[in-house]
Amino acid sequence: MKLLKLTITGFLFFLFLLTTTTSVSAENQKVVHFTDSQCLICLELKGYINGEYTEDADYIKKMEDAGIEVESYDILTSAENADLFTAYKATYNVDKEAAVPIVFAGDQAFVGLDEIREGFDDGSITSLSSEELLDVSVIEGATYTNITGVVGFLTVLAAGFLDGFNPCAIAMLLLFVSLLGFSENKRVLILVSVTYIFALFISYFLIGTFLLNFLLQFKAEAELINRIISWFVAILCSFLFLFNLYDFFMTRKNRYDKVKNQLPKFIQRFNKKIIKRFTAVINDDTNKKGLFTILVLTFVLGVLLSVTELICTGQIYLGIIYGIHYLETFYAYIALISYNIMFVVPLIAIAVIAIRGKGIVSTSNWIREHMHIIKFFNAMLFLIIALYYFSRII
Repeated sequence: MKLLKLTITGFLFFLFLLTTTTSVSAENQKVVHFTDSQCLICLELKGYINGEYTEDADYIKKMEDAGIEVESYDILTSAENADLFTAYKATYNVDKEAAVPIVFAGDQAFVGLDEIREGFDDGSITSLSSEELLDVSVIEGATYTNITGVVGFLTVLAAGFLDGFNPCAIAMLLLFVSLLGFSENKRVLILVSVTYIFALFISYFLIGTFLLNFLLQFKAEAELINRIISWFVAILCSFLFLFNLYDFFMTRKNRYDKVKNQLPKFIQRFNKKIIKRFTAVINDDTNKKGLFTILVLTFVLGVLLSVTELICTGQIYLGIIYGIHYLETFYAYIALISYNIMFVVPLIAIAVIAIRGKGIVSTSNWIREHMHIIKFFNAMLFLIIALYYFSRII
């Protein structure tokens, strides 16, 4: 009888220990999950496919149902989350270009939708979730993004300013201002020129926004896609470096007819034809047209020319946009706006100088005389962009 009591007591004690151990293990099961509220892959991981919720695809919920605590961070909500994300990748030796979603469990990282699903299905994440995560600490004041900090921001500003001196944009502006013979009122001429430049700013910003959003979709895709795009940008900028370097030597010798990197002749003719037609409409019986109508026509002209000039002015723009798309979305748009502001600064200055001094010809000649300097700095910028992307993919 005493033996039976001891046996039952021992069995109950064993069950108590087993229950306690299981409970402690469940409490200690934890993974860290990084996501992005604009990432389609991340939404699919949470169970949203084509805007519809699918229970079977909700692996976050499945992990939580399995007793795993999922500590989730959205890298778009704060700079701290973005820095923590990069710190985790550095600690776990994950490729610095790897994008969300990523789950960190124990001493391993599961990158991308397929790895996370596979890791949960084969039990790897569940098993590792009971192990301690690696010690991750964010170095205060450290920079974890690709084009960030003072140097990166100044690079974006310098690139925008240099692109503003692009011969394509300046030539069209000077031609437009020179054809404005409808008024001797400098205030009106400045308003018209600023409106034209503002149209360029809005157009380029919208184009840049479209490209940035397009690239952000690839941010969470397979690494192979990002590598292909990086190779394309690197090779393109290499060729542009060579073209601008060649143009530097040609313009230094005043051989402007030999310049390679410029708008195709048929686009140049098209732009001049558009400008002449618009200014003819503005100049024709201008007394019957109010200032508002003139400004609207000017704005439309600026939008049209911004599209045709994109072949020339968009070269630097593309390289910068691809670089800033790795930033948090908020900072990427700050960089995009800053670039476009710097892009129009030289155009505003040249328009004001040309109008105030009535020196259209002299301003045009000054730019032509210094074309080799502009070409040289363009070449150096393309070289820096090309080397930057080659360093990332090699």
